[in-house]
Amino acid sequence: MYKESIRAYQDGNNHLFCTEASAGVKSDSFGASAEAKYGTSAYRYCDDVGDLKLLSAGVGAKAAANTIDGLKAKVEARYDLVDLEVGGLKSKIGLSADTGGSIGSNGVEAKVAGIGFKLGKEIGVSLPFGEISFDLGKLF
Repeated sequence: MYKESIRAYQDGNNHLFCTEASAGVKSDSFGASAEAKYGTSAYRYCDDVGDLKLLSAGVGAKAAANTIDGLKAKVEARYDLVDLEVGGLKSKIGLSADTGGSIGSNGVEAKVAGIGFKLGKEIGVSLPFGEISFDLGKLF
């Protein structure tokens, strides 16, 4: 997996104008996967407690089929005013056109044009203008 991060300015946990990109293909005896992602944010605060991004955008694609993670296929395109992850809570406010689905040991997820749900280890709901989810493994 290739991963690159660029920050125009960083002071401790505060980052201005962050850009992250990753791409990779993985194949082993359990199956295969391929993914590519690009994301950028105007401001990011990240520490041991959580991760906050303001004015962020991203695109990506992923496909996987293996015995551990199950089946996944998704395409993402989003622009978020706020993207917050703290503890087991994940919340995004912005525009999303994410489309795809997955089924595996961690649960089931389905989205079409930003509208969807997650059921399993993570429970959540998505709309084209935001989403919220709870990772039960991190909450309890």
